[in-house]
Amino acid sequence: MKFVTFVESGLTRAGVLVGDATRPTDIVIDLAHPAMRVGLNGIAPQIQAFLDAGLGKVVSIITAHGLADAARLTADRVTLLAPLPAPRRIFGIAHNYRDAVAERGIVPPSEPVLFMKAARTVSAAGRSIILPAGIGGVTYEAELAAVIGKRAVNVSKEQALECVAAYGCFNDISASEMIKADGHFDRGKNISSFGPFGPFLASSDEIADPQALQVSLTIDGKVLQKGSTKDMIFGVADLVSWLSHRGPLEPGDVIATGTPAGVAAMHKPPAWLKPGSTVTASVERLGQLANPITEGPAFDA
Repeated sequence: MKFVTFVESGLTRAGVLVGDATRPTDIVIDLAHPAMRVGLNGIAPQIQAFLDAGLGKVVSIITAHGLADAARLTADRVTLLAPLPAPRRIFGIAHNYRDAVAERGIVPPSEPVLFMKAARTVSAAGRSIILPAGIGGVTYEAELAAVIGKRAVNVSKEQALECVAAYGCFNDISASEMIKADGHFDRGKNISSFGPFGPFLASSDEIADPQALQVSLTIDGKVLQKGSTKDMIFGVADLVSWLSHRGPLEPGDVIATGTPAGVAAMHKPPAWLKPGSTVTASVERLGQLANPITEGPAFDA
């Protein structure tokens, strides 16, 4: 089942998407409508509430209840937000594709390379990625995102996927030249608008194998990344298990699992993001995440 967060008539709530959010005639089922809310057994129509209650349980409830015609809205009547507009935490994983480390000529890491991405970076499909003037080279990174759906503490790799409630598409925008100058990820990964996420979350029952998904990215229609999650050094189950041994994972935590070869610095000349372009990240079965690029004021303005 595909879940979205949307705004309509000034109210923000969750919906079920029928379609892929690319057409104005796609349907959003308003889960706050009385015809649907009565079936939710008191669970608030918000995706975080669904994760806290158990997304699989919510999927079962909605499936049994059916999608009420009275709750149908066309996509052109709503504004989609990121499916989780304010994730609890975003765990970013660097250097996690074999083709990407080979392209860079670096040794594959012996354990995941972790950084944290702030919730304030998250933005929706269609929203601008704002490049501060003078920031230097900024790259895109198309990624599979895994959303935790139940508390995970010291889970085994074999149990780990049971803790994943949903998957989505994420674009880890990164100020590459700033990161290189700083010697760490903190500033360059955490600029506002640098975390496009969406357009929807697919419940985990929709994704039979998270290690068998195509990942790609285009700028103005030109393909710059094309890979597969089968090329991950540490798969989703590895990452969930590894993180859960370093602290509890909670419902609503997001793991951005890394990106395949083809980031901006690896192209000749570098394919840095530029105002006026549109970058589109895609993950198979998880839709297209398109965002225009604009320029904003410099940090010291």
